[in-house]
Amino acid sequence: MHVGDRESDIYELYCTAQDLGTSFLVRVQTNRLAVRPADAAPRKPAHRVLAQLAALPWAGLHRIMINQGETAWLQVKFAASNTLPPVGKQKRYSPQALTYIHALKKIRRPGVNR
Repeated sequence: MHVGDRESDIYELYCTAQDLGTSFLVRVQTNRLAVRPADAAPRKPAHRVLAQLAALPWAGLHRIMINQGETAWLQVKFAASNTLPPVGKQKRYSPQALTYIHALKKIRRPGVNR
């Protein structure tokens, strides 16, 4: 298992990791091109993975106790997407089936309502 921050959001890394049969978790910075789902209405010529993810409902809400009564709520949603290589690299690399996870954190401190 490989874990990387935003500087690891490199398409070649995804291809190499899948070729090696290993898994990875990367915090993305690039809103990549994706294969348009068959049921998607053609609104824009380029379909993006973050638009696909944004259209989905939240899948769950998890409460996490941090310390001293501090609570974090984590909303999550996820989507599998056939992600396309960057335009200039589409002749060298194939689409990758990637799963995107969106997690949103909200912290509540004792006596504070937000």
